[in-house]
Amino acid sequence: MTSKKNLYIIVGVVVVIILAIIGILLASGQKPQTSPTVQPTAPPTTPTTTTAQKVFKLGALLPLTGGFSSYAKLAQCAAELAIDDLNAKYGSKGYKFELYVEDTQLDPNIALQKLQALYAKGVRAVHAGLTSREASGEKPFADQNKIILFSAWSTSSLLAIPNDWLYRIVGTDAKQIRAIGAILKELGVKNVALIYRKDTYGEGLYLELQKEAARRGFKLVSVAAYDPDPKAFPQAAPEAVRKISSEVKDLVGPDFALVIVSFEDDGAVVLKTIAQDPVLSKARLIGTEGMAYSPILLQEGGDVMAKGKIIGTANWAIPTTPEYQEFYKKFKAKCGAEPITPAPQSYDIIKMLGEIMATIGTDDPDKVRATLEQWGKQGTYKGATGVVLLDENGDRANPSFILWSVAIKDGKPTYIDVGYYNYDKDSIEFTEEGKQYFYG
Repeated sequence: MTSKKNLYIIVGVVVVIILAIIGILLASGQKPQTSPTVQPTAPPTTPTTTTAQKVFKLGALLPLTGGFSSYAKLAQCAAELAIDDLNAKYGSKGYKFELYVEDTQLDPNIALQKLQALYAKGVRAVHAGLTSREASGEKPFADQNKIILFSAWSTSSLLAIPNDWLYRIVGTDAKQIRAIGAILKELGVKNVALIYRKDTYGEGLYLELQKEAARRGFKLVSVAAYDPDPKAFPQAAPEAVRKISSEVKDLVGPDFALVIVSFEDDGAVVLKTIAQDPVLSKARLIGTEGMAYSPILLQEGGDVMAKGKIIGTANWAIPTTPEYQEFYKKFKAKCGAEPITPAPQSYDIIKMLGEIMATIGTDDPDKVRATLEQWGKQGTYKGATGVVLLDENGDRANPSFILWSVAIKDGKPTYIDVGYYNYDKDSIEFTEEGKQYFYG
């Protein structure tokens, strides 16, 4: 019995010891060892390498609604074409270009608001508003915040300022007026009247026309300005026409011309009023760049322009260069329209800014601006508008001007090219059809 009792005691002690060990293991968070479970092995994969794209943001402020909308839509399509070409060229190098477009409504205050919106999105290089009216609203904010503004059609001499952040790929009013002065000289005009929109663009042209009158020797015999605000010009523009009519009624003849500085909607009102005026309906008309090749003006006032044998100016691209011909084909295919001004200029603005960013590897505005000025001095970039040279104010130093008119063909008003103005030589080269508009 004693031996059995001892055996029971030993077994009990062993059980207690085992239970104690298990309790200690559980308290310490350990688990009793179990046989390992074998997990299936995934098949080996080939490592892939991805190159992170560097995104360059470009903006475009365009009057997609308002009195310049037909031009703005061409500019937008040209800018989009430039983005396509940049991405095709630099996508494999890790660069991606994005375009952010905003509608200025041809209003300088709205243009400022839209520029601020682009700035909030991180855009620091912008195709500025087409007109000097828009650019004047955008410029102070751009100067303060280091935003590059590059305009395709702002020409006011009042904005020709050195060391600012506004650049222009076209010649200023001082150069455009030289072309108009050459036209007046060729026509033998001695007496000139001017009707213009009272904004930065119009005031700049008026200022330059006064200088040109002194230089060429013609007289500025009558001047009238009108408020270009859409709420005002339907009444203000006809009043300006009637004012001039009353002042030049004894001067209209072969040596008289009326210079018109307008855009589309206001220009249509001016032309319709001229058509009904007994004096100015007989006058020779001179157009300016804001009217050039406008489909709206052709529809609303084509007959008036044809009767007045209008001759106008426009910054232009030389159509015979390989760069322009390549652009022309691409633009026609993408946009389905003729690439009239400002399409080639808008294309070159976005393309040139993009090329600079890709070349220096950054969109830092200080570095892009420094390179833009360097390229502008050296003529590094050559595009649809030719070699881009910029003067000390950041404006086009080597503009090309085409002279346009309106003829009746097959019973319909049609735009025609009548010549080219060589700024360096101060001379006009006529097209065969254009000679009759000067001598016919």
